[in-house]
Amino acid sequence: MGAQLGKSLDAAQKRVDKKAEVFKTQQDKVAESKSQGHGPRLAQRQRAVAVAEKELQDAQHTHARLTEQAAAIGPPRERADRDFRKQTIMTVRTLLLENALMAFMVVLCGRLQTKVSLDCLLRILFERSGARMETASQVVYWVNTAGLSLPYRRLLCEVVDGLCAMELREQGKPIRVRLKNMPS
Repeated sequence: MGAQLGKSLDAAQKRVDKKAEVFKTQQDKVAESKSQGHGPRLAQRQRAVAVAEKELQDAQHTHARLTEQAAAIGPPRERADRDFRKQTIMTVRTLLLENALMAFMVVLCGRLQTKVSLDCLLRILFERSGARMETASQVVYWVNTAGLSLPYRRLLCEVVDGLCAMELREQGKPIRVRLKNMPS
């Protein structure tokens, strides 16, 4: 059972107990008024008993609904710790991907004449929209240049030339990267 549901269930039980106490008190007052022969006071107390009874029924209904929810959830379970092997594999995989990306960027930056930060290079190359087309002989990627300033466009052109000079392949097919001014 969830912690929030447990708190709600405890609060509902307290409300039921309080409403039952109020109802019992009102019943005692009605009995007292009957024994003393009060007329108007008896009517007032009988109305108060009816209100208290309705509130008690509502509180009991809420408590019953929460109890059903708690029963449906079942007893609390302990969280199983993650499999250590899986956690290790994910950590190693992340490090391998990071190292592969860094190696790729080192090779790419080695082919560029302009000095550029890794952050800038990632932003102008990988955060741009584009398109991909695969033919029988090659894979072509178009990178959108719309909205780039002239210096960034020149840098992106240099990056694209560097990528093509790296002679990258996908499933044996050469990868060609081209610039295209696509609509936004």
